[in-house]
Amino acid sequence: MEIAQEAADNLQISRIFHMDKFDRNKNYTRPVCIQFSNKIHKDMVMSRVSFLKKKQSPFRFAQQQPEEIREKKKQLYEIQKKYSEKNIDTKVKGDKLIFTQSNSVYRNKVGSRPTAEEIITTDEVKTAVHSGKSIEFIGHSVPADSFKQVRRSMVDIMRTDTVASASHNIYAYRFTSQDGSIHEGSDDDGEHGAGRSLLKAMTDNEITNALVVVSRWFGGKIGPRRFTHIKEAGLSAVKSMVASTKG
Repeated sequence: MEIAQEAADNLQISRIFHMDKFDRNKNYTRPVCIQFSNKIHKDMVMSRVSFLKKKQSPFRFAQQQPEEIREKKKQLYEIQKKYSEKNIDTKVKGDKLIFTQSNSVYRNKVGSRPTAEEIITTDEVKTAVHSGKSIEFIGHSVPADSFKQVRRSMVDIMRTDTVASASHNIYAYRFTSQDGSIHEGSDDDGEHGAGRSLLKAMTDNEITNALVVVSRWFGGKIGPRRFTHIKEAGLSAVKSMVASTKG
């Protein structure tokens, strides 16, 4: 790759491992994953990939981003699509969405997830929280018609029994502002893809002016079925909320 010996010796690598399990019946080599501790060193190696192609080397390099970053970009592309429908130019750069005209960065108006201190020290619960269940998942839903209400209600839900002990608390919200614009957002809390899935379920069912939080207690791997359970628990909580308002 024409990398100086000294530079090669100083590459900071945190982990090297084979993908997939060894199978003597397969006639191809298992890919090797290399995790660099230093991004500069990774970029240096990746910059030499074109040299290997020119030399017709049997080695092939592919850059794979962590699942968390890939999920973040998926969310940004969906937000970008909505801005495009309003004729607002944006571009995705790294893990940020940038407004082309002003060069400013898109920020979630709800802010980061409530901290433990915020949950403990703010006023007592004032919001009626409605629940729904699906196996190891419990959904909670509350009315919300502003970014401020979304955050306040999130704090209220985090104070309910057992929620704080959950392995993941996934949320999604949608509300319509006074000018008729729909505002929405979601967060995975480590359950990659779950927030987008929950938000899509709310969109498909035309649910607005609501915040939905689905809590999961990890009891073993269940694969893609978890997304179905998350949507069922969330929609069940919304149904309970709607029924209470009609009653």
